[in-house]
Amino acid sequence: MSDRPVPDRPALLARSADRLATQLVAWKWWLLAIGAIGFVPLVYLQAGLTMNRSLSAMFSPTDPAILDYHRMQSQFGGNLVVMWVYDDEQLMTTEGLARSRRWTEQVESMAGVEGVLSLAKLVDAFRYLRPSLSTAFSPAAFTPTSTTTGPPAERLFQNSDPVAVQFRNLFAGYTHSFDEKTASIVVMLRSDTLSQPGRVSETIGQLRSLAATMPASSAALLVGEPVLLEDAFDLIVADGRRLAIGTIGLLCIVILVTMRDLRIVLLSAICIVWSTVATRALMVVAGMEMSLVSTILLALISVIVVAAIMHLAVRYRTPGATLGGVIAVLAIPIACTCLTDAAGFASLAISHVRPVAQFGVMTATAACCVMVSLALFSPLMLSLPAWLSLRARQHPPYAREPQTGTSIFHRLLLWFARGSVRWQKPLTIASVMLLVSSTLYVMRLETNSSFLDNFRPSSPIVHAYQRVEDRLGGAGVWDVTLPAPARITPEYLQRVRELEDQLRAIEVPSDDARSASKGGVRLRKVLSLADADAVAEQVTMLSFVPPEVRLSAMRAAIPAFAEALLSFPTASEPTQPRRMRIMLRSDESLSGREKSALMAAVQRTVETATDSSFATHELDSSQAHDKTGEGVVTGYSVLMSRLVASLVRDQWTALAVALAAVGLLLLIVTADWRLTVCSLIVNALPILLVLSCMGWFGGQLDLGSAMIGAVSIGLSIDGSIHFLSGYQRRRFAGEKAETAATNAAADLGAPVLLASMALVIGFAVLVTSPFVPTATFGLLVAATLTLSAIANLTMLPAMVVFSSVSPSRPRA
Repeated sequence: MSDRPVPDRPALLARSADRLATQLVAWKWWLLAIGAIGFVPLVYLQAGLTMNRSLSAMFSPTDPAILDYHRMQSQFGGNLVVMWVYDDEQLMTTEGLARSRRWTEQVESMAGVEGVLSLAKLVDAFRYLRPSLSTAFSPAAFTPTSTTTGPPAERLFQNSDPVAVQFRNLFAGYTHSFDEKTASIVVMLRSDTLSQPGRVSETIGQLRSLAATMPASSAALLVGEPVLLEDAFDLIVADGRRLAIGTIGLLCIVILVTMRDLRIVLLSAICIVWSTVATRALMVVAGMEMSLVSTILLALISVIVVAAIMHLAVRYRTPGATLGGVIAVLAIPIACTCLTDAAGFASLAISHVRPVAQFGVMTATAACCVMVSLALFSPLMLSLPAWLSLRARQHPPYAREPQTGTSIFHRLLLWFARGSVRWQKPLTIASVMLLVSSTLYVMRLETNSSFLDNFRPSSPIVHAYQRVEDRLGGAGVWDVTLPAPARITPEYLQRVRELEDQLRAIEVPSDDARSASKGGVRLRKVLSLADADAVAEQVTMLSFVPPEVRLSAMRAAIPAFAEALLSFPTASEPTQPRRMRIMLRSDESLSGREKSALMAAVQRTVETATDSSFATHELDSSQAHDKTGEGVVTGYSVLMSRLVASLVRDQWTALAVALAAVGLLLLIVTADWRLTVCSLIVNALPILLVLSCMGWFGGQLDLGSAMIGAVSIGLSIDGSIHFLSGYQRRRFAGEKAETAATNAAADLGAPVLLASMALVIGFAVLVTSPFVPTATFGLLVAATLTLSAIANLTMLPAMVVFSSVSPSRPRA
């Protein structure tokens, strides 16, 4: 065995820790006062923390995807579309029309609504575009909102009129189902509502309240990406509160059962509350907001606090231990674990998904606040009277004095450590090979970018979308916007219709064998004003006028529909470049791979069309050289798909940053690059093995699994830090590497396993979440931390001893 000298830095840190412990114990009452007094302004500040539920809050302001979406918002006004769907067996009758008109008028009266498209609106538009002979010259015939009863009101329902049939088919899947038994009121929210997330929530709440007043037989429901996002936020907020209560409750039970000390429970509660309030206050100061993934903040802080306190509690309950001695031994390891936790979380800040980046900054701040709270409150709380301990200084069976104790638990840990050290070379080689092979496998895992898959199959949200897709077709709404000439011509509309035919012909392979036998995955609906013009052109009175006149008539008949699909010149900006919008519908239940393939095919088709003469013929010269001269694929479904895909792409960068940051901290503390490399390998391997197992069982990378790498590295490295601290203290005392590694693993086994148990239990609570990414995140992190605890007590000692052997000298 090589007697390579241990660096002096650990000894220097140990002496610094001794001085720090002395100061903390001496100033314990002052530290409590500082923490208590500082808590008051923190409570005041954190009250100003708000939650941003807007889609824009999920993207970087410079992200091209959100810039395209904002550009479409400015060009077409309200772009948040909500579909109010209800059943009506008598829809295409006078009674069904009366019901549609009544609900339409009530929806239109809401403050946050830009426009409405419904069956009642279609009837009015058809009257306007094709009035009956008896009312052709009546002023009422030219009033879109006319409530005239009689045959003209039902003319759209006549199957003998081919134009009426085409007009109904044009909007089938939007305002009514193809079997005409289900109605949909398409609600477009106001454009100024888009910048005020609270207004969106308020409007959706009003729509829900109105839908609740409908007869139960109508089975009314709301769908649409804004509703999906609102439901996700409502679910996660409630989920965060429930998980926080469950996590804190379970961890308190763990502390009472294992420690039997009320002081530890009280210390944990104080540190959790103080750290949470301090983190929220700092978020307000930094101008941050709560987001989609930040609602589990309290649960995460609880896990970090309890894991750190477990080490203090176990060490303090060892016979003969003093408060100053315990703090001196654990000050550096606990500070380092908090900093590595912070480094792991902070690596998520490189993500292009804003909620994840803010989550990384927020949790990194929380880890630092935990470190501060432990320094402020631990000295006094641990020095409280011993009668608060249910077993008053009687140490639990797993604790031992290294010189005298020989518990069964200690002997078992010692046996495992010796066995791993004995097989150090095979274990080291196997670890490296597993690391490489699992990395290559995980890099090939597919990504699930379907936002609907974030909810469990039994969720009411999923059931609502399934019903809409069964009755109306695809519930996924997205768009293509095209450059348009200053004056719409028949040739331009023909090219738009040709592009629509190409989009309808797109077909991508399906993951479902039944769908594949039917020809794969296609768009469920493609609609633009070019289609509406083709129908309007068949009306005798409109067949002799140019398209611009017909489109103006369409705008007068259905303003919300026309202005949402074509930008019209305004008095303030008469020369602004125009855009045509094609509305697309796809199944929201598509898998991430299917949806990505379909969107890629649409993107290629649009790019090919706009690269041809389509983009320059009869367009303004300014449109041929900037973004306004390109076809753009955007919309809610596109953004949500790219959101998850972007996060998964970022995971490898985040993991690399986390490894680098954690490695740098370890190198500073240990002053030994070999120990640092061993620790990083041992803690990266469980992450990759867990992701590999997920892939073997058919899982895909999603919003939850994409974050576990960086987070788990920061948390799992805690066990390595405590092991290396004990190992280097023993080496400094003169023990050989093999003896120091086995004894350090055995002596630190209890606190490492208890701290890991606290982490695992805390994250395992997240598995009960109805929001699938939260459940996935909790399950995978819990599994990773379980493997990491075992690896830190077995594989790490073997690799540390193997790395300490000099290549030029044989082992003793």
